[in-house]
Amino acid sequence: MRGLLRRCGRLGRSLYARIALVYLSSLLLLSVATAWIAISQFNQLTRELQQRMEIDLAKNLAQVMQPALWQGAGSDAARDMARHILSINPSLSLYVLDEQGRVIADYAEPACGLGRRIEIGALETLLSEEPMLPVLATAPCGSEPGIFSVAPIQHGEARRQGFLYVDLANAGQASMFSMLRTSSITRTLVAAGLMALLVSGVFGLVWFALLTRRFSRLTTAVQRFANGDYGQRIATPRDDELGRLARAFNDMAGTIEAQLQAMRETDRQRRELVANLSHDFRTPLTSLRGYTEQLLAAETADEGRRRMLTAILDNADRLTRLAHQLSTLARLDADDRPLQCEPFTLAELAHDIVGKFQHQARTAGISLTVACEPSLPRVEADLGLTDRLLSNLIDNALRATPAGGWVRLDAEALPEGVRLAVIDNGVGIPEEELPLVTQRFYRTRASLDRGDGSGLGLSIVREICERQGVAWKIASAPGKGTEVSVILPRA
Repeated sequence: MRGLLRRCGRLGRSLYARIALVYLSSLLLLSVATAWIAISQFNQLTRELQQRMEIDLAKNLAQVMQPALWQGAGSDAARDMARHILSINPSLSLYVLDEQGRVIADYAEPACGLGRRIEIGALETLLSEEPMLPVLATAPCGSEPGIFSVAPIQHGEARRQGFLYVDLANAGQASMFSMLRTSSITRTLVAAGLMALLVSGVFGLVWFALLTRRFSRLTTAVQRFANGDYGQRIATPRDDELGRLARAFNDMAGTIEAQLQAMRETDRQRRELVANLSHDFRTPLTSLRGYTEQLLAAETADEGRRRMLTAILDNADRLTRLAHQLSTLARLDADDRPLQCEPFTLAELAHDIVGKFQHQARTAGISLTVACEPSLPRVEADLGLTDRLLSNLIDNALRATPAGGWVRLDAEALPEGVRLAVIDNGVGIPEEELPLVTQRFYRTRASLDRGDGSGLGLSIVREICERQGVAWKIASAPGKGTEVSVILPRA
């Protein structure tokens, strides 16, 4: 259910959903506007037809009412005749107007239009030869313009000129609503409009789905390329905007892939160069160290020469250690073989490594111990990488601890594995430098002051831990020492 909601949320934020929303909203607004225009024009057409059919109604009624009107517009004879006409067609309203369009007789009950004036221009327009219908005027008892019929008359004994005004608004309105309610043509038009709206909506959604599918393919290709599939390409792009975008992506992807291949080749050559140089340095350095040790053993009289030979030997040792670290780093960079994970006893490995560094520790005046119970559970890891890991940690700890200090290798069993920790009471690392000490060739201020270190020890530790996928942690304080811990999984 939650996955369905997430997919619906992604669909709601997609380009297709936005285009579909805009399209359906525009289609709905267009339909409403079209319906409004159609209804208004239908209303106008109804008025026109009604007025066209009954344009001579006032003329015919005037002929019938003329004898009565000669007795006066408000005479009993005129009112009786008007009541007789209205009884036949009660939707009509009859008025007698003077020459200026003022109502002088209203035959409605109750009368509501006496004294009101109708625009004389509308009357003259309808009485012209070919009037443009519909001609509208506001009836004496109405509030909005409506259709009417008008005819000239004479009223009173003086035979004064005037108009017989017949209001057709009520008759026309009743006829219009009746047609909307009962006409089969109207129902057919409404059904056809709704069907056209439905077909247009479905066709538009399908078309937009086909259009945005190409966007989806392009997006998928870009995402796969971003995730590392640098061979991803878009096949057969069309000759349109999306096609040009696809070709531009293919060109960009080809350029990036070529650059990555060139970078990989350059990096491979660099690793090979570092590995070859570090290997080639070992033979002359070993020879230099051997000859220096022989000279130092043979020299007994001149103390100055002994100091110079000792300095040569120390620098040869530093170069040998640096070559060894470069070789290890090059192997870690270039070694793409799978891990050789195997179960082994950690206590035995810990004692072997500590024994390997005991001579260096005694020479530096540092106490090197191991706190590891033989009953520790077996771990499963790459034995060679674990050996390099502990060797680098102990070597770094010995070089960061002054004479008279101590270095200890601890091991303890945890539910998730076995925790190894190399602890010293050396110079420590400032807090602001802790995030930097695992970078290659970074040397702390204390290391620079001692003129020692290569900046590779902890970077090698980090890369070994990342390669094996094990957790590690470093904690340190200036003047109090450093603790680096690693948790290896149980076998």
